[in-house]
Amino acid sequence: MNVFDPFGVTKVSLDIWKAMLAQPASLFDGQAGFMRRWMELVDQSFSRASGQPSADLVAPAKGDKRFADPAWTENPALDAIKQAYLIATETTMGMLSGVSNVDHATVRRAQFFAKQFTDAISPSNFAWVNPVVVQETIRTGGQNLVRGMQNLLQDITENEGRVALVDTSAFEVGKNIATSEGSVVFRNELIELIQYAPRTETVHATPLVIIPPWINKFYVLDLQPENSLIKYATDQGITTFVISWRNPDASLADFGMEDYLERGAHTACRVAKAIAGSETVNAIGYCIGGTLLAILLSYLAKTGESLVNAATFFASLTDFSDPGEIINFLGDDAIELIEKKMAEKGYLTGRDMGDTFNMLRANDLIWSVAVNRYLLGKDAPAFDLLYWNQDATRMPLKMHSFYLREMYLANKLVEPGAIVMNDVPIDLGDIHNDCYIVATQDDHIAPWRSVYRLTQSVRGKTRFRLGHSGHIAGIVNPPGNKKPGFWYGREGTEATINPPDPEVWRETAPKHDGSWWTDWSAWLAERSGELVASRTPGSLDAYPAIVDAPGAYVLE
Repeated sequence: MNVFDPFGVTKVSLDIWKAMLAQPASLFDGQAGFMRRWMELVDQSFSRASGQPSADLVAPAKGDKRFADPAWTENPALDAIKQAYLIATETTMGMLSGVSNVDHATVRRAQFFAKQFTDAISPSNFAWVNPVVVQETIRTGGQNLVRGMQNLLQDITENEGRVALVDTSAFEVGKNIATSEGSVVFRNELIELIQYAPRTETVHATPLVIIPPWINKFYVLDLQPENSLIKYATDQGITTFVISWRNPDASLADFGMEDYLERGAHTACRVAKAIAGSETVNAIGYCIGGTLLAILLSYLAKTGESLVNAATFFASLTDFSDPGEIINFLGDDAIELIEKKMAEKGYLTGRDMGDTFNMLRANDLIWSVAVNRYLLGKDAPAFDLLYWNQDATRMPLKMHSFYLREMYLANKLVEPGAIVMNDVPIDLGDIHNDCYIVATQDDHIAPWRSVYRLTQSVRGKTRFRLGHSGHIAGIVNPPGNKKPGFWYGREGTEATINPPDPEVWRETAPKHDGSWWTDWSAWLAERSGELVASRTPGSLDAYPAIVDAPGAYVLE
């Protein structure tokens, strides 16, 4: 294990260089192409300086906001700098993609780390060439840079040197965020189970249990009343429970995936069933919570326990053959380093997890934020989603090591019997539940094509929906959102709806207006039984109210 280069960047770089040198013709073509485009840019720059208009040789990618200011195009010098940077970036990525005598994983990692470097050296990150910063400096007489230095010092002293993404003083959990009314009705050493107060006089007989990710806290589904999935579900007459995972400390270092299965999801569903007096429960699994839900469904099928009826999966991976860019951080050396760090305290800090996820979207979550905060002198925004994002949780050693090695590296969940929970072999093919599966088109944590593969693993009837945006914004997408729309194919047989190839599904799936929430709630209602009188949380003697929602664990 190389502690100075745990991600193996040096080895990847050497492998790529050896491969390039073994293909001198290809290397020469790439360099010649770069020089040709560079000379074209020089000619264009001289022409524009003499007043002759011409179209850009290269343009920023769609959605790239770094060069949105008109000065990047109208000012000849800035336009030349912008295009020179984009040409260099495109050439680098193109030459890497053209390396054919090394494995795909090495090329992918080389491209990822090259992008990290090119993002860092973007001209938009430097005050003296960023026109927005220059204009603001002139307008304020340099006060933006003074405020920026104050922000930098504040982040060094109060935020461990990380750029502050959000104004944390603007929110307080249970006060102006995570405010849906309810009570904790069960607690053990790993979870609090929250039952939310009914908002209708009658409710469906079958309750809903939400299994959120324990990588972050549950209230991403209860940020504000207008975007709360929890409130939306109770408004539809669904008795709603949610697991609030404990933020693990050293005492939970030996808690593994079996504990999260048995003391977490399995126990929560049993308690909700008992409280509702129902034959079964419906369940939602979000992200790693969905991975756990898939394990639970297979486990129940093997043991014969009738507990979960219909299952919903939000941006959940079960097939980790292509888990997205995060795989670039998960070589053997990197995991050994993570395990060594976890061994010191018994857990991985939330800060370490957050840093990794932020690097997956460095332009949005690192560099543009740094420009706003340090060069423009702006305060961190008061944004509920970003507040939740920084309210990070820890990962216990045993569980996290299992998750990284058995899921991301070995991809064992798709192998029947390769994973065993409490002596029960797990096989996704045993799952015959009706499943509603949601992915999002720009998800960088759970790529939609990988999420789609669950439709081919289970044996129940599946309904697949593809939402817009990313891992969070595509899920927290209530009706009335300014960016509505989702994709789904024709209804009919399972083969028609979900062909084996996700690209075939995508080609035949038109976009529909509105939020997929309404489609999901109608699907869920059909599987939630008859209407019965609603019950107040804590009204059963066996499960009294312990504390008001959002509970105690979420505050740890």
